[in-house]
Amino acid sequence: MTSQQPLTVNQNLTIRLLRVLRYNKARIERSVSLLSEEHRPLFHVLPFLLHVNHPSLPGYIDNDKTPYGLNNYSYRDQIKAALLEVFPDLHGLFSEIRQLWPRSRSIDALVLMGSIGTIAQSADSDFDYWVCINGRALSTEAQNLLQKKLTAIEQWAEQEYGIEIHFFLSDIEKVKACDFGVAEGESAGSAQAVLLKAEFYTTNIVVAGKAPFWWLVPETFTEQQYYSVMEQLNEGHSPDPKWFMDLGHLDKLDPNELFGAAIWQLGKAMDSPFKSVLKMAKLEVFLENLDHEQPLCNLLKKRVHNGDEAPGSVAIIDPYALMFDQLIQHYEAQEQYEVVNLLRECLYIKCAPRLSYPVREGQATFKRRILAGYAKQWGWIKSEIRHLDELDNWSFQELVQLSRRIHRFLIQCYRRMSRKLDTSHQLVSKEDMTVLGRRLDTFYSKKENKVVFLRSGFDNRVYCPKVTLKLTKKKNNKKIWSAYSGDLLGQHGEALAETKMIQFSSPVRFVMWGVSNRIVNENTQIFLDYDTDPISEADMHDLIKHTLALFPPVKINALPRDHLLAPQQIKTCLVIVNFTTPRSRASLEEVLVAYSTTWGEMFVVEGIEALDNLWFELQEAVPRPPCYAFIPQCKHKKHIFDTFLEKTELPFTLLE
Repeated sequence: MTSQQPLTVNQNLTIRLLRVLRYNKARIERSVSLLSEEHRPLFHVLPFLLHVNHPSLPGYIDNDKTPYGLNNYSYRDQIKAALLEVFPDLHGLFSEIRQLWPRSRSIDALVLMGSIGTIAQSADSDFDYWVCINGRALSTEAQNLLQKKLTAIEQWAEQEYGIEIHFFLSDIEKVKACDFGVAEGESAGSAQAVLLKAEFYTTNIVVAGKAPFWWLVPETFTEQQYYSVMEQLNEGHSPDPKWFMDLGHLDKLDPNELFGAAIWQLGKAMDSPFKSVLKMAKLEVFLENLDHEQPLCNLLKKRVHNGDEAPGSVAIIDPYALMFDQLIQHYEAQEQYEVVNLLRECLYIKCAPRLSYPVREGQATFKRRILAGYAKQWGWIKSEIRHLDELDNWSFQELVQLSRRIHRFLIQCYRRMSRKLDTSHQLVSKEDMTVLGRRLDTFYSKKENKVVFLRSGFDNRVYCPKVTLKLTKKKNNKKIWSAYSGDLLGQHGEALAETKMIQFSSPVRFVMWGVSNRIVNENTQIFLDYDTDPISEADMHDLIKHTLALFPPVKINALPRDHLLAPQQIKTCLVIVNFTTPRSRASLEEVLVAYSTTWGEMFVVEGIEALDNLWFELQEAVPRPPCYAFIPQCKHKKHIFDTFLEKTELPFTLLE
């Protein structure tokens, strides 16, 4: 009996490549299966729009120097069917495909990263694409033209389909060197370069073009071995080097990025708390296991290479579930069961499998099967699952309670990591640190007279269509205005305790807080309980309307970088005059000054003397911030405003 011949290097690489391709195909199928029928064709249409440049199609740039064309891209029946579904009037154009085909191909690869194709994919998931190019082959002008094309396609997808697409133009050499620019918008900049590449390797799906060569190399290889294998590839043989791009080796993460990464995740939690809880936990687990754990992307690659111990089983590997299992294992070993429960709830809410809803025959997706397995393993009963499925119907108080648990964990996690890290060697740049730090200060810090952020991150779920305001007068004649969610006119006792949102010394402060946190808007019905004279519901509606126009809710992560790097300035000022004063009085009796800043903060200060303290910012700043005055409707409105102007000597405009 002859002994089995050992496999050659190329044979081993080919076997790994086949398993990687099978895994990539399974991820694509999962991605498409979780999309709505309306959005499904876009998965095939978006790459096509990058491959061509035609005036009848979105993304067309009228310039001969515009780069386009995807490497290794071919026209298939599946793509044609998707195009005809999205562009039914262009049948002739797609029948004569040769007239559209690019003469040269400028884009090496189109690669998805993030939650798409995992259990975390939802109807709200963004599509984050890396558009990989050879930066040395494209001039600055050409790259700018390509960026214009990408932006036009993003805008088309948003306008026509309400789907959020982000194309990140990625120079392969810069990615290889972990250079991801500055922290702005969706980019983490220097805050977490190697960690970002690790996340890319963990979650990427090659949609078109070349695959990262990283996928072929065993997870135990050093950088030297990585390049040694690459040099052994020969064109025309399998695997062909023309099929791959070199985005760099990754065998370990950099602990010097952790501080910047933790601050970045705290910032992201303002918009996406459930995802940030899991990612912050991931950073802490990495720090705790620095000496003996491989990066998650390498553990994932090992499972793909092994065929998950059985060829064909690579299709069941899920990057998000793999990450989650690692987190739970760590916190259970630490006996931090409160954290374990929070992570479970956040995973379930983030993935939104709606297990309490009946599944239609043939509609049991891989996501539902995995999450149902988790729920059973955790011992969750149907009422617990239904409660999480009904998140949209949670009371204001329940949402705030979960928000507090989330942000408490994030801050505690950040503090634990800060104690263990040598912050003097962290890689985050000084400018990025300033930008990220100021965003966090805006969101988390408490300052005198500042309108506080609710720290919910629940989008519009905290919006209250009905709010009741009640006035309580204390013995020292101090007034307290309490806000309750719902129509609670005439209610007392327990009904009020369960629906109370917040209390302030003035209804004006409630409006500023409510608008700032997206709790109230022009459509909110305000119910004023007894003894709230002289304020009317019309007064409240007018104040909300003007506050929304002058101080629209701020998305802190969208604050311009240049604003955060510059000194803080007043952006808009509104003075509210005589709001709780009897309407028969013609004198200037009560002044509240509200103003917003370029760092996204808002303040409400009592007394006309507050304007003296702000005089320089309001009078001398260039450009001068707009200043307005709001006075409730009354017959003395013009006289009161004139009196106010005489006292301030500042250029205010009266709101009608």
